[in-house]
Amino acid sequence: MAIAITVSSCATGGEDNWNSTAVGDDKSIGALDLRSVLLVTDAEGAPARILGTFENTTSRPIELTISDDDEETRLTVAGQGSIALDTTETLLRTSGDAPGARTTLMATTADGSVDLLVPVVDGTLDPYRPYLPD
Repeated sequence: MAIAITVSSCATGGEDNWNSTAVGDDKSIGALDLRSVLLVTDAEGAPARILGTFENTTSRPIELTISDDDEETRLTVAGQGSIALDTTETLLRTSGDAPGARTTLMATTADGSVDLLVPVVDGTLDPYRPYLPD
């Protein structure tokens, strides 16, 4: 007796569904991969926590600066290492936009810069509630 199992999935890409799963922006700068970058905040202008993962595929450390219109934060990603911002708290004093919007962050290394168009989320989605800045 043979049993056939069919697995199907539904892709829901496109601009209209970006916040349905609140997946952040993905970009690379040289050997540094920026994965699922987003902001968690209570309100526009309130402190915001950056979430995402930064992965260094080289053996040398990479200095990374994340900035918005009025401030920046710096991180060092070890060679062949990664930084997961769910365990490394990284804050901006103010969010540029309210939850539900997308805002631009700039990521810069010695290899160049990229703009990240990141979702701004709040505690409405349970997985993000623990990451709201105090």
